[in-house]
Amino acid sequence: MKTVNDISKQNIPLVAIDKSLDKLRDKIMFPEKLEKANKVLSTAKLPKNKHRN
Repeated sequence: MKTVNDISKQNIPLVAIDKSLDKLRDKIMFPEKLEKANKVLSTAKLPKNKHRN
């Protein structure tokens, strides 16, 4: 068994993801905020790329 010090040296995240969260994957939690964010993104203008040839 590896110790915490051994694992932290390997650049592996020390996070365990709970499998019960999979049931929330396709569920929209905040539809009002999602609608507002989509509206802002659709009307936002991106800056011109100065480095494009």
